[in-house]
Amino acid sequence: MTIVSLHPDPVDSSPVAAIRASETIGDIVRYQSEHRPQEAWGYLLRNLDPGEPVRYGPLRQEAERVAGLLQDLGVRPGDRVLIMLPTGRPILYALFGTWLAGAVAVPTYPPFLLPAELLRALGVARVTGTYVPGRWLIDRLLRRPPARRWRQGKGLGRPLLPVLEGLQRLTRYVDQQVHICQTSRPRVVIAERDFGPVCRTAGRFLSEAPAFLAASDLLRAGATFHAPSLDASAAALLQFTSGSTGLQKGVVLSHGAILANMRLFGEAVHPTPDDKIVSWLPLYHDMGLIGTTLGAFSLSIPTYLMSPTDFTRDPVRWMWAIHQFRATVSVGNNSAFGRLARMCRISPRRFERHPTYGDGNRLDLSCLRIMMNGSEPVTVQAMEAFQREFGPFGLRREALSPVYGLAEMALAVSFPDLAAPYRVFRERGEEWVSVGKPLEGLEIRIVDREGNELPPGRLGELIVAGPSMMDGYFGDPEATAEVIRERHGQRWLYTGDEGMIDAAGEIYITGRLKEVVIKGGRNYAPTNLEEVIEQAEGVRPGRSVVFGVTDPRTGTQRVVAVVELRDSNCPAPVRDALVREIRSRVDEIYRPAGGTVLDQLLLVAPGSLSKTTSGKRMRLDARERFLQGEFG
Repeated sequence: MTIVSLHPDPVDSSPVAAIRASETIGDIVRYQSEHRPQEAWGYLLRNLDPGEPVRYGPLRQEAERVAGLLQDLGVRPGDRVLIMLPTGRPILYALFGTWLAGAVAVPTYPPFLLPAELLRALGVARVTGTYVPGRWLIDRLLRRPPARRWRQGKGLGRPLLPVLEGLQRLTRYVDQQVHICQTSRPRVVIAERDFGPVCRTAGRFLSEAPAFLAASDLLRAGATFHAPSLDASAAALLQFTSGSTGLQKGVVLSHGAILANMRLFGEAVHPTPDDKIVSWLPLYHDMGLIGTTLGAFSLSIPTYLMSPTDFTRDPVRWMWAIHQFRATVSVGNNSAFGRLARMCRISPRRFERHPTYGDGNRLDLSCLRIMMNGSEPVTVQAMEAFQREFGPFGLRREALSPVYGLAEMALAVSFPDLAAPYRVFRERGEEWVSVGKPLEGLEIRIVDREGNELPPGRLGELIVAGPSMMDGYFGDPEATAEVIRERHGQRWLYTGDEGMIDAAGEIYITGRLKEVVIKGGRNYAPTNLEEVIEQAEGVRPGRSVVFGVTDPRTGTQRVVAVVELRDSNCPAPVRDALVREIRSRVDEIYRPAGGTVLDQLLLVAPGSLSKTTSGKRMRLDARERFLQGEFG
C-alpha cells in the first residue's frame, strides 16, 4: 500500500488539494476533517429551510461510527452494502461510513411514498407465494382489450386503470430491487425500518441473506472502528445503470477512478471561494452522488441538497433555492429544463413574486455562473426555451452549460467553455447542442460500425478512454467484453451513444444507437421528436416516447409515438384535433419528402408510460408493450 500524507505541502491551496493528497475516498474524508473540522459543507433543505449544517469534522465522526457498526456486522473490505435511503443525513452517514469501512457502496432507489402497511403486505406476498401470480394477473389484465380502450378514454371501467397501473409500477419496483439485491449480493442492507420485510424476503433468494440495518440504528453506540488498508485500485461503488435501454447492470468503480474523475471535472469548473451549489438530484445516481455531493465535498464547495421528491412536487422551489442561497452552480436534466421553461411561460407570476419563497422579492438568477444540463440527451429547444424564459430574471446565456457523462466513466466526460455561450449545430432540419470538449486526460473518438475512426462532422459511435473508466459490470464478464475493448493497445469504452465531433473539437450527442429510428434512409432522434410533440397543448410534459418498429413489407422502420394526455377525460373531437396538431408540428420541422414522419400516433391516459428511477424515458419498454398490444 502506498502511504499518502494527509498533510501535503501547505502551499497547495487549489480546490483539488484534497483529491491530490488522497488515494481513496476515506483519505478525502480524513483530509477535509483535519483541515476544516468545524467548517460547514452541506445543508439539507426542507421547504428551503437549511437547518443545521453538516460539518466536515462531525460528519467524519458519525461516518466512523457507522463504519464500526458495519464491521461489527461482519463487513470486510470489498463487501457490498446496499443503501436504500432518501436524501438526508442518514444516507450521508451510510455512504461515507461504507467507504471508511473499505466496503463497496450500492446506492439504489428508496421506496418513496409507500405506506408501511403496503410494504409489510409486499413482504407477506413474497413469503406466501402470492406475489408472482398477482403480478401475472395484473400484467394480463392490462394487456386485455378493455384496458386498451380505457387508455384511449373509452369504457366504463376507466377508474380501474390507474389502480392497476399503480400496482404494476409497484411490482416492477420490487422486481428491480430484487434484481439489484441478487446481482450485488450485499452483506448488509441499510433502509428505513418499514422496508425491512421486503428486504428480508428479497434475501431469501440469496445463498447468504444480508443483515438488515435500519436508518434509525446507524449511530447506535458501542461499535469500534478500525481503519482498513486500502489503495486506489479497491472497488468503492457499485452504480446500477438506469435501465432505460435494457436490464440494469452494476458498474464497478474503483476509488482511483472516482478520484480521477472528480479531479478532472474539478479543474474544469474552476471553483472559486464564493461558489455554492444547489442540487435536487438523487444520491442514488452518479450525477447527484459523485457530481454534486462527493465532488462538492472534495472540492470544499458549500452545497444545498433538496429532496428529489420536493422538486417533483414543486419544481419552482429549485429556482427559488438558487435565488435565496445565491448559488453559483446548479445542475438538472433536460426534462427539468423544459418543464421549468413551460411553467414560467404559463405562469410567470410564480417567478416574479412568490407567496412562500423569495421574501416578496423578484426572482434573481444573476448569481449563477454554471447551470449544467446533463444526465439525458440535451436538446436545443429545452436550452433556448429556458434561456428565453429565465433570461429576464438575470440568467446569462454563458451560464448554461450542456454536459455529457456516463456511469461507466464514473461521471463526467466532456465540459463546455465557461467563457462562451453553448454552441448549436444545424444541418438539414436537424439541430444538436454541443456538450463541450473532452475533459483533460480523457480521449474521445467517433467510429463506424466496423470500428474505423471517422473524420470531423461524421456521425458514428462515441468511444472513450481514460483513467476514470469502470472496472467492468459486476458479475457479468460478457456484458463487460461487449463495451470495453482493446484498440491499439489501449482500453476503450464503447458507449452506445451516437454523435459527432466538429472541426473545432466540440462534441454533439444525437441519441442512443439502439433508439435511433431509421425511416426511408433518414435518421430520427427520438429525443428531438418527443420535444416537438410536447409543445402541443394537451400533452403531458415529459411523458411521450418515440420508437421504431420494422415494417416487414418495406424493410424500413415505422415511427411510432405514444403520448400521454394531460386529461384522461379528453373528448374525442379534442383528441382528433390534438393528433392533427402533433403531426403538423412534426412534419413542419422535419419536412418529410413524402407522407408524414409519424406513422402511428397513440394517445394514452396519464401514467401509462414507465420511467426509470432517474426519470428517464423507457423507450424500449414502451416498444415491447406496444408490440404486445397494450396501447391498442
